[in-house]
Amino acid sequence: MIAMGLISGTSMDGIDVAIVEIESAPGAAARPRKLKEFATIPYPPDVRLSLLAALAHSGAPKSPYAAARDICALNFALGEAFASAASVVGGSPLRGVDVIGSHGQTIYHLPDDDGAPGFTASTLQLGEPAVIAARTGVTCVADFRVSDMAAGGQGAPLVPYLDFVMLRDQTETRVALNIGGIANLTLLPVGCALDAVTAFDIGPGNMLIDLAVDHHTQGRQGYDRDGLIASAASPDPALLAWLSEHPYFSRAAPKTTGREMFGPEYFTSVLARAATLGCSVEVTIATLTASAALSIASAIPSGVSRIVTSGGGARNPTLLAHLRDALGLRFATPPILDRSDDFGLPADAKEAMAFALLAVECLRGRSANVPAATGARGPAVLGKIVPGENYGSLMRDIALR
Repeated sequence: MIAMGLISGTSMDGIDVAIVEIESAPGAAARPRKLKEFATIPYPPDVRLSLLAALAHSGAPKSPYAAARDICALNFALGEAFASAASVVGGSPLRGVDVIGSHGQTIYHLPDDDGAPGFTASTLQLGEPAVIAARTGVTCVADFRVSDMAAGGQGAPLVPYLDFVMLRDQTETRVALNIGGIANLTLLPVGCALDAVTAFDIGPGNMLIDLAVDHHTQGRQGYDRDGLIASAASPDPALLAWLSEHPYFSRAAPKTTGREMFGPEYFTSVLARAATLGCSVEVTIATLTASAALSIASAIPSGVSRIVTSGGGARNPTLLAHLRDALGLRFATPPILDRSDDFGLPADAKEAMAFALLAVECLRGRSANVPAATGARGPAVLGKIVPGENYGSLMRDIALR
């Protein structure tokens, strides 16, 4: 089966599109066999500005109706953007793709009580899948997080299912480490079954670094390319210690986080603290980079032989150098650092590949959450199916497998 995965992460700068050949046999977990195509399609500037504006409004209680109107319109605008990205990579009309798995764009994620009266654990991803199915003609599976949350989980992380399928090993304990806007890990004990897999969000990966670079360059640069800015200065010990005191780091797993906790509002407090300490822009970026590495190293459990890295942070040599140093201080024999590319999972494409896989498992009616990672009470089939023009033939094909 050929599946397409679509996702936009916490950086909100574009849509990752992966076309994946999936091996799907009766009675066995589906498994990615080959990545056929991958690209990141930038958001149209007006769509990204609307998205950032809607996020700003979501924290403004004085205008809930305006925010609701904006989010309503943005859901369909993002659906058009995701459909367009699918067509750019897969062609128009979209041929040879059996199903699309679209994570969409997380606009808010509330897995834990935020202290507000009447709080309900909830999550919201935009990018209307009915628009994607209508524009491409291909059946779309979307809204993957909500089934896990309905089962009492945090709705994240969801990539650990792919980690289990592709990276578990019979001879060594591994950690799959994704350094995206938020860094997260999956722990895969030797020869583990799915119920032995644990995972959680560590904390900021690239998010604060990206915000600092964007602020420093007045929007001309969105990230620290090759870690060059961070490499030009030494981290400030006082700022580094202050960053490490954030209460999220001491919380027990399962736990998940995002822009709600470590986004622009928190970044403003980081800038204020850096100014109080007299940190230059370069020192601030260097400190944020070292902080991400230290939080990752602190989260790696003992007994791990290999760390398999992916995400944008896996291409930041300054961050990785800090990580190697921190691991060397923590472990007598530090884990080997590898890239997921060496295991059939290109680092930039991995998350999009995960949602291609989850879409296939949803069509087959198979659970694909990892309860020990999300805190769910039990297994859940993830995703909602929106039929496309190929829906009838697709279902008949699956019934015959």
